[in-house]
Amino acid sequence: MVMESRISIVEQIVNKLLIFFIILMAFSIAHADPIESLLLNHDNPRYIVRSETIRVVTAYNAGDPRQTDDTPCISASGENICKALAKGKKRCAANFVPLGSRLYVEKIGVCLVTDRTNKRYRNRVDIAMQRDEYHKARRFGRQKLTVKIIDISQEPN
Repeated sequence: MVMESRISIVEQIVNKLLIFFIILMAFSIAHADPIESLLLNHDNPRYIVRSETIRVVTAYNAGDPRQTDDTPCISASGENICKALAKGKKRCAANFVPLGSRLYVEKIGVCLVTDRTNKRYRNRVDIAMQRDEYHKARRFGRQKLTVKIIDISQEPN
């Protein structure tokens, strides 16, 4: 009987400690500042995450006049997007941020917003792929992915 009583007391203490740690973790998460969270490292620059959400992400083929306007290689920012993609740079289209913004897209990485989507797709991200990557873009399809709006932090050199 004494042994059972000691086990019961130990169980109560363990349960209270567990609850305490859960509350402590919840409190620290709730008070985390997402604006100042330096979460991403990409080729050594540090990024400040401005916002994070789940968005519909699709892909298109830059340079294909069937998928773009009458200047298929010129993005909304004026950049020759076909040349940028040929150099291995990541570009995307989005209407919810200014041109020149950087997005971190799950499964893709960091891309520079240099183009716009059709105005009916206000909250979508469209990943630019090369014209000859038609099947890759089709396989990518339409996915719901985490998208982070990021800024490069201004650290003194």
